[in-house]
Amino acid sequence: MRKSNVAFYKWHEFRSAINGMINSGVYKSLVDIHGAMERDPDGLNRTRHRMHGSMYGPVGYRRFLAWHRAFLIAFERELRNVNTELSILYWDWDNDAGRLVGVRNIIGLSSGRTLGRLPGEPNDGTGRPEWFSTPTQTQALEEFEGDYYVFSHFLEREPHNRGHGWVGGDMGNTRISPNDPIFWMHHAQIDRIWSEWQKRNPGEKPFLDANENKLDSWENKFDIDSINDISNIGNDSYEYEPLATAL
Repeated sequence: MRKSNVAFYKWHEFRSAINGMINSGVYKSLVDIHGAMERDPDGLNRTRHRMHGSMYGPVGYRRFLAWHRAFLIAFERELRNVNTELSILYWDWDNDAGRLVGVRNIIGLSSGRTLGRLPGEPNDGTGRPEWFSTPTQTQALEEFEGDYYVFSHFLEREPHNRGHGWVGGDMGNTRISPNDPIFWMHHAQIDRIWSEWQKRNPGEKPFLDANENKLDSWENKFDIDSINDISNIGNDSYEYEPLATAL
């Protein structure tokens, strides 16, 4: 069960597990997967795993959700290797409202954060980004009935990208954003929204060829089809604590 950060209370255990992953080197190895880049012959640097539309175009938008679902599972496996009682938390944007409940002082390998404005906070002219989420937008995404590409494209460009920018620091840099533990919580909220959307849009999934369907670095375990349904992925199956019980 993945819980909301505003309902979670075992923060000491969570911090200890993160420190254990850092000390063993496994945390950095996961960060390196996300940050891997490759250079095209014409000089363009792109993400090696093609998991962001903003850096890889339509294929990236199609791979974005499933690739990060596999990435979260890889992180969660390592977290539970340290403490079997833990699972990834999701950053409950709208109930948290920028307070960073529980995680404000847990920064992992990150050098720090440059937080944006709180909900409703006026622009003070310093250039800090405004808060990026509303309950209305979150609900609209969960209840959207339409094409996968449209859904994934908007989810990545709006709350995902803007959330990274709002936190700032390492979170504002694609290559090192997982240094900050809130990365995993931010993406768990993205994944939770996708899982709600999937309930209303059964069978909707990205259009990808056989090569792009492989979720490197986990092609021996996961591909788009095998990870499409969170209720059917064996020992890695999970579910989300509903928002209504997380308040």
